[in-house]
Amino acid sequence: MSPALFARLPAQMQPLAARWRRLPHSDAPSLSGWLEPELLSGALARYARNWPQADPRAVASQWHQEGCALVLPPLLLGGLFDVEPPTLDPARLRMTIDAQGAPTELHLPLDTEEAPAERSGARLLDRLHEQLLHPLVGRFAAHTGLAPRLLWGNVALCIDWVLEMAQANLPDRALGEARAHVRDCHRQDACTAMRAALRRDAAGAMRRVCCLRERLPLQRCGVCPLARRQNRINMPT
Repeated sequence: MSPALFARLPAQMQPLAARWRRLPHSDAPSLSGWLEPELLSGALARYARNWPQADPRAVASQWHQEGCALVLPPLLLGGLFDVEPPTLDPARLRMTIDAQGAPTELHLPLDTEEAPAERSGARLLDRLHEQLLHPLVGRFAAHTGLAPRLLWGNVALCIDWVLEMAQANLPDRALGEARAHVRDCHRQDACTAMRAALRRDAAGAMRRVCCLRERLPLQRCGVCPLARRQNRINMPT
């Protein structure tokens, strides 16, 4: 992410953005690598120590949410606003975890994708789905036994939050196009599963499938279908 874009980010995103680094020679595993059974099992086992005796599926869902919150904002915002947008190739994006197993830093290569002559929010989301989201959701679901619908809820909530925060601080045609593309529930295309993961009405967005957060000793997610609207928490994790 360029310094110019970093400076324009809303205050809520600044601490998160400090964990995105251009690091061409990172030896951290790639996002694809983290989906290899041995690496993922090790990370989830370490992460599960935070909640002894917890449902492994709830632990895996929470880890996935933390990963989404780390990885998706720079890819979305960089793709929409940066002069040199980041790659979406999961084999070239690298991630570290901390001693507790939580996703910690995203390392991006120095070389980037060529910026199109005209930015398209809809096209960016389609490419993000095709290159990154669809294959990673499928592999994560296969390894953990979590329903893809639950994982798409994690993805959709994070993307919705990023676009909402950006719209308030970085209004832009391509950004508005991306928001409209995400929220067009009548559209049938590659992003249909992601759109279907959230239910929208005048009160805002709500998950269709619980993320299992309530099975951990954490505050219940405010956009859970089991939560009360007045306690709604509009955050991706």
